[in-house]
Amino acid sequence: MVRYGLDFGTTNSSICLSQGRDSSLVPIDKAAGDPRVIPSALYFSRRDLVYSKTVSEAQKQKQEFDIDQIKWEGEMKYLIGTEAVNRYLADHKHRQPGVLRRIYTGKLIELILWNDPYSGKVHKGKIPEVLEELDFGTGRLMHALKSALRSPFYKGTNIFGKYMTLEEMIGFFLSKVRKAANGEVGEEIDAVTVGRPVHFHSDPSRDKAAENRLLDGVKMAGFKDIKFEYEPVGAAKYFLRKFGLKSQKILVFDFGGGTLDTTVMDADNRVLATDGVYVGGDLLNSDVFEAKLANYFGKNVTWGNAKFTVPIHIFEQLKSWYGIINLNNPSEMGILEEVKRSCSDPIAIDRLIYLIRTNLGFEIYQAIENAKKDLSQHESARILFTDGSINIDLEITREEFEKLIGPRIDETKRTVERTLKSAGLEPDEIGAVVRTGGSSLMPIVERMLEDMFGKEKVQMFDPFTSIAAGLALE
Repeated sequence: MVRYGLDFGTTNSSICLSQGRDSSLVPIDKAAGDPRVIPSALYFSRRDLVYSKTVSEAQKQKQEFDIDQIKWEGEMKYLIGTEAVNRYLADHKHRQPGVLRRIYTGKLIELILWNDPYSGKVHKGKIPEVLEELDFGTGRLMHALKSALRSPFYKGTNIFGKYMTLEEMIGFFLSKVRKAANGEVGEEIDAVTVGRPVHFHSDPSRDKAAENRLLDGVKMAGFKDIKFEYEPVGAAKYFLRKFGLKSQKILVFDFGGGTLDTTVMDADNRVLATDGVYVGGDLLNSDVFEAKLANYFGKNVTWGNAKFTVPIHIFEQLKSWYGIINLNNPSEMGILEEVKRSCSDPIAIDRLIYLIRTNLGFEIYQAIENAKKDLSQHESARILFTDGSINIDLEITREEFEKLIGPRIDETKRTVERTLKSAGLEPDEIGAVVRTGGSSLMPIVERMLEDMFGKEKVQMFDPFTSIAAGLALE
């Protein structure tokens, strides 16, 4: 039976065609350096905003409307992969200053107004429900959708007047991946084996819920015969098919953008153990942001007579580029404007406000990612980014970076040790250790595995394509 193997990754994705015992990676991103690997991104082009005849000039000045007074018109168009990222970056360079709109839905929502500390009585009240949107005259880039699967709180978002669930966005992305693949192979294929991390979540019920959400997205893409397989198992199958190990056993160390996943498999394709942890390249980038850039954006600023610090939840949102946009609402921006008026470093808070208002999180985290990649080849690198009031030019050394992420690497080591224990094996009983996934390219990872298993056993194996190739094997 002809079917695809699909590696839908946090950062990148790939798809492979299986025909019996043969499999071949399908080029699906002609704009990419390697067309077999596509960034897991989609970019929705901006639609046209239309005012109803009931909108007054005063409302246009204030940008406050009832929900039936404005609407977005035009076809919902979107790009995926390298084209999506390139269009986003090009459009963002020519963005407008940003128009903040308040849209009243006509509904009332109940809130806790205050708690009486003496009687314990909770005072509630109703306020008008309002939606807010900041329009830069550009489209919307969606990325790292796989990471959002593990959160039961993220349901979706409003994109130019249309609410889209997370499942729908995944479906949009994968439908174009499927269409591109079908165009290359010359036939309609709706059977697929989809990779998934060993653990979306440590809670089994949440883990299953995440898989079900992914399943819904895959169905929306037009796939009908759908199977799931652990991602490191896919890489192990491909390695054994390609090289074989006689009677020996292999350990796959799949370290990608979102998770680390491990598996031990014998030469007969029997899975002896799997494990995983939610540590990946995105989390390492967050660690770098926290250590190198958080203070630049005012984390240690104090304000007011009582020397308050900036609320910690604001900097929690800064730990991912896609979390930054969540801060762009009147409540959070009002807090920051208040902080700026009486703080120890108003310039830093002004940078933070600019970062949030102009939604520059993707570009700043890309600058961190570029420096991280450079450190795999050099002893030092620079984090470089300039836009408006933000001017970042910071050196980071490999030694500094490795010390910074040391606790994360220790966590990956413990994951490997648990995997071996579950398989009932000692390190010397492993015939080969297979590194795959972009984060496994880091020298600190290579050294850790070599210390555990010996240098001669550790090898790099198709870091961005091995999973899809193995998932396609039957």
